[in-house]
Amino acid sequence: MEITKKNKYFYSTYFSLLIIRYFLYSLSYIYIPQYYMKNPHILFILTILCAFFTTIFSNIFLQGIGFYTMENTPSNWVKEDVKIDTASLKNFSMSVKSVAKKLSPSVVSIIVSKDVQTYKTDPFGFFYEPSGTIRKKVGGGTGFFITKDGLMLTNKHVVSNTQASYTIITAWGEEFTGKILAFDPTTDLAIMQAYDGNGKKLDECEPVSFIDNTTSLEVGDFLIAIGNALAEFNNTVTFWVVSALNRTIEAGDINTNETELLSGLIQTDVAINPGNSGWPLVNLDGKVIGINTAIASNATGLGFAIPLSEKEVTYLVDSVQKTGTIKRAFVGVRMISLNPRLAKNLNLPLSYGDMLAESPDAIVKNSPAEKAGLESGDIITEAAGITIGESYSLRDVIKDKIPGDKITLKVWKKKTQKIEVVELILEEK
Repeated sequence: MEITKKNKYFYSTYFSLLIIRYFLYSLSYIYIPQYYMKNPHILFILTILCAFFTTIFSNIFLQGIGFYTMENTPSNWVKEDVKIDTASLKNFSMSVKSVAKKLSPSVVSIIVSKDVQTYKTDPFGFFYEPSGTIRKKVGGGTGFFITKDGLMLTNKHVVSNTQASYTIITAWGEEFTGKILAFDPTTDLAIMQAYDGNGKKLDECEPVSFIDNTTSLEVGDFLIAIGNALAEFNNTVTFWVVSALNRTIEAGDINTNETELLSGLIQTDVAINPGNSGWPLVNLDGKVIGINTAIASNATGLGFAIPLSEKEVTYLVDSVQKTGTIKRAFVGVRMISLNPRLAKNLNLPLSYGDMLAESPDAIVKNSPAEKAGLESGDIITEAAGITIGESYSLRDVIKDKIPGDKITLKVWKKKTQKIEVVELILEEK
């Protein structure tokens, strides 16, 4: 029989203490203790000697009866584990370095500059008057190429100042001019175009690749992020894991003091700092799974990213190239998000879901909702497999969908008083 390192010392200590106990117990019944009680230092020395020899003999006894063998010593275990872990860590390190090297040419730093008013004053500082303007750096972030001709994706809040100018700096130090093409109306995304010094589009950019479907993401997946840390240290590489999925937050822009409700986000503990906005989040296959958008200001290692897929980004690019704007999908309904109190006041059988408003204009004519047979008073309880509640609405579900996507709804129909399954095809707004 073989035992673990922990059990080995347990049995050894147990037998040692047992023998010491009976040794001290026996001393209390013979004459010798009377002498030792008058000389306690001798009793102490005898006890130590007894414990020492008992430990040795108990170890010999346990080994003799086969409780453990020399082949299972802790030194052999540690040596074997270290050998296996070293190989695994080397492979993992090679994967991270390979992805970082592959992605670096696609990631750019975005420098935000603006004309700032300057003033002159008298020697005593009593009077101020404008003296002109100077071009000054007022912010920065990160972006990455999504087409060969220099089309880039970044966060809306990074390039929200339409009065500012934007300089694009690549990993090799090349500088280009950035122009805002479109803002996403439903989430914190923006598309920019990079131009060379002659005002021409670039033609040799290395675009990133995206995952096919964001539903493949799982908590615990390893991630790599590359970007412009603190708007100063360009192409900084960091990594860790997906901490959670489908988070909803209210994000605020410290420059404009505006807030935006963002849902369906990836939570990650990748090291994120101010200036990291727009970093691509990449899996170990080198494919982008999302874009960093916000951090928790009162916490460490708590960031949030917007999930991205090949299909969604392709649609965004096509939309901008065809219309100059980003058009999103819509359902065509006016809704009220239910809660237990509201449901009780309205005497409804369900306390959650999105209820279609009971008004003549609740359903837009010829909209996807009307074509799917939705009517005023119906309650949508589930969409695309996601339960609709106070923290997650139908708008959140379709936010990242594109026109042409089909979603399955579970709807409590007011007419039949039953929950039915409804197929709905999203259209362009």
